[in-house]
Amino acid sequence: MITDLRNLIAAEWLKLSRRPLSWVLLGVFLGLMLLYLATWALVVMLHTGALIGGNTRFEVLSPAQIVELQRQLSVPGIFGAVLGQVNSTGGICAIILAAGFLGSDYTWGTLRVLLTRAPHRGAYLLAKLITLQIGILVTILIALLIGALFALVCSSTLGLPSHLRPGDLLALPVGVLRSLYIILPYVMLTLASAAFGRSALAGVGGGLIFLALDVSAGSLNTIGVVSPLVRWLVNLLLQPNINTLVVLNSQLFGLDQSVLLSSLDLGLLPSPLHATLVIAAYSGFFFWGAYRLLLRRDVVGAY
Repeated sequence: MITDLRNLIAAEWLKLSRRPLSWVLLGVFLGLMLLYLATWALVVMLHTGALIGGNTRFEVLSPAQIVELQRQLSVPGIFGAVLGQVNSTGGICAIILAAGFLGSDYTWGTLRVLLTRAPHRGAYLLAKLITLQIGILVTILIALLIGALFALVCSSTLGLPSHLRPGDLLALPVGVLRSLYIILPYVMLTLASAAFGRSALAGVGGGLIFLALDVSAGSLNTIGVVSPLVRWLVNLLLQPNINTLVVLNSQLFGLDQSVLLSSLDLGLLPSPLHATLVIAAYSGFFFWGAYRLLLRRDVVGAY
């Protein structure tokens, strides 16, 4: 069983690394990340007058917000900023990648051939999931490297202090694994949607619709002040628990997201243990749903 799973993962990784969609999504994500960082760098330069020179300044943000941006553009804060992008725009890219990764096996008619060689559909689904997580992990590592280089440029041009301590390096694996964990339920829901609709389009539609509804539901977090019961019910939704782990990742590298997001009330977020368990429950439920759909849906050729 372990050998079969390893062979399946190797085969799936070959497919994932050779697909043009994987490289396009990687380029899109890195481009959007650099655009995000460059925008904040431009805001800091306009605020401090470094762009125009002299005493001409455009103060569009408060001093506290500028200080927070400066932390995001320097080491180690850049790591938190990059991981934040992984769990925002990166999540959308992961949904599209997961949908195409499973849905294409239906539309291309390759699923029947795959199951002929490895008939256990649970192993097939697990290999898909592990391969996707490995691909996302590689993307995160590339993004962190590019982000660190960008921070070095900002530190030299804007005079930002950089303090890379051994503790920051030890915190990186924790932050990376937490980011992978945050993306996991969205990837699993996308795989379930692709299995239900037997197409990549169904996967993209299901994943993005769920993401949009989930983000919208996250805005209900403010009604948690009404009563402890309402707060408990709201915290059973996925998004408040996602927010908890995202905030933990930013705090891991000295950032405070509430400075830039006034609507984010850290006091209303669930505890880290609660968030971890709720995300695990959603991920497990979506995995079970994807597995049951793979068992029950007929496997047909390309259509």
